Amino acid sequence: MLFSRCIVLESLALGDCSFIGELTIKGWNTLKTLLIRGCSDIDLVTIDNPSIRTCHYDGEINKIKFVDPMRLEDVILDFGTTKRHQHISERDDLMEVLKNVQTLSINNVLLEGLSSRYVYFEYINMEYYLPNLKELQLVRREFSFVNPWDIHFFVKKCPQIERLFLDFGDHAMESGSYWNLVAKEKFENCQTEFSQLKLLKVKGFKKLELEEKLLNFFLLHARFLESLIKVESKNNNLEIKLSDFITVSKVSTSSTFGHYKDESGVFPRHKVP
Repeated sequence: MLFSRCIVLESLALGDCSFIGELTIKGWNTLKTLLIRGCSDIDLVTIDNPSIRTCHYDGEINKIKFVDPMRLEDVILDFGTTKRHQHISERDDLMEVLKNVQTLSINNVLLEGLSSRYVYFEYINMEYYLPNLKELQLVRREFSFVNPWDIHFFVKKCPQIERLFLDFGDHAMESGSYWNLVAKEKFENCQTEFSQLKLLKVKGFKKLELEEKLLNFFLLHARFLESLIKVESKNNNLEIKLSDFITVSKVSTSSTFGHYKDESGVFPRHKVP
């Protein structure tokens, strides 16, 4: 009834809704903004509306489906947490709708799903490209399979990226057999340049080996980086200096803040809990 009566509806927000079941968002040329958060009872939400430009989704990865064509520009895909590694090679719709996105926030579940797959005795990378992305926020939650190579591989698919926000979370980055046998060598031999990257902010920095490797990599390959901001992890009191890192970037400002004392004034556009 709501959809049929509100023919000029521009924004729809569903928060903590129950008993929705299956929902299809379709056919309203005026709808520009869709927000879905905390609706745990949704069985499936299908988004089939080319007019939507902003989509913020908080829920399970297998309960949202996009129908082409869409030209999303502002997207949050917060897939919560998972204890198992799940590939999304059959979910081309997820990456297809991000081709025009300019501001994107994701968590480790999406990045894990995009990581290399072992097929016929060979690791295969999933193909995708985000040519218009300007700002990316990546949030790691709890235990995560994400390693520096996964983060690099995703960011290099975003050639226009200008602002990068990395939240390392409270746990160390994955350094298991996949990293040691496969990903480490790939990461150390890659030479991707990030010519548009101007701002890098890392949160939850613990000065661990893989965190430093990743930070060093961006400082070496983002030659026009202007600002580096580091926010320490909880219960850490680290002395972190730019001289601790190898850099060829033209960093004009480098600052470090405590976990509860972030006074940088620089924050991602999206607030992801």
